Amino acid sequence: MMYGKPKTVWILHFPTEYPNGHTTPWSRHAREFNVTQFEEAFRKKTKTTRQPHKELIKHWDWSYKDQYVWKKHFPACGGRSQSPVDLPAMGLIMTRGCRQLTFLNYDIMPKSMTLRNNGKWLVLYGKWECCHQPVVYGGAAHSRRYVFHSITLRWPSEHRIGGVMYPLESQVIHISAEHKTLEDAIKATPHDAQAILGIVNFYKFSNETQHGLEEILHVAKSSRDIDVSMPPMPLAFLNPPLKEYAGYQGSLTMPPCSENILWLVRARALPVTRKMMDIVYNRISEPALRGTFIRQPQPLNDRKVYYFQ
Repeated sequence: MMYGKPKTVWILHFPTEYPNGHTTPWSRHAREFNVTQFEEAFRKKTKTTRQPHKELIKHWDWSYKDQYVWKKHFPACGGRSQSPVDLPAMGLIMTRGCRQLTFLNYDIMPKSMTLRNNGKWLVLYGKWECCHQPVVYGGAAHSRRYVFHSITLRWPSEHRIGGVMYPLESQVIHISAEHKTLEDAIKATPHDAQAILGIVNFYKFSNETQHGLEEILHVAKSSRDIDVSMPPMPLAFLNPPLKEYAGYQGSLTMPPCSENILWLVRARALPVTRKMMDIVYNRISEPALRGTFIRQPQPLNDRKVYYFQ
């Protein structure tokens, strides 16, 4: 997508409270950019691939082996704002004057949690009281509220940084409060370029494993059921609030590849031990299928990658 000369706009924000969190950037070579310019260009000049709704619900037995022909069945998969991408390690556009992301109700205990294992990836769902649902707003999301939907674990990572692939990636999906379901958000693609917010957490090898991830993997290895109940825990344990991150406009990483996701990529990877990854490879999925259930990086084209801190 092309950006013209952005206009300067004034944006008033009400004070918000931000929970504690700490990350550091992966690059110190970001160029400075005023956030008011970012908002005008990134919010109002985002392009999406338009296609009839029937393409979104069209049934086709797609597979990652045939991902290069997805666009024949789902035209959006051939768009110019596809995900995942290989993010540049330097040269990000630094934003200024932007308030921090706010993670509301991330410290609230859910009523229940369910972990789904289909042998390709793990997906975690949760249920909260209607007035206590986890919500993200502020930062790159501006004043728009995004309600938590699910966490998907993929191994190895789909996104990359400077060509580097990580052993594990979690994709924390949130839906704009304007939409009731993920399907509704996907249907809104033609007129809502940021109906979905996705937070990417990379995991790198370390001497310890991030607490929330460790709980998920222990539950997954102890059960062969597709759906299994998981001890409830606040979402902050699974997706620690972040302050520094990169943001870009992208898409779902699998069909229908809808180009209406604002992706936020955590600046600093979270830890995971090799022992825990061995559990993933040997007990949760088939070792011979390692790396076959991810989409290959898509061209960044003329999209900008912004850095927030």
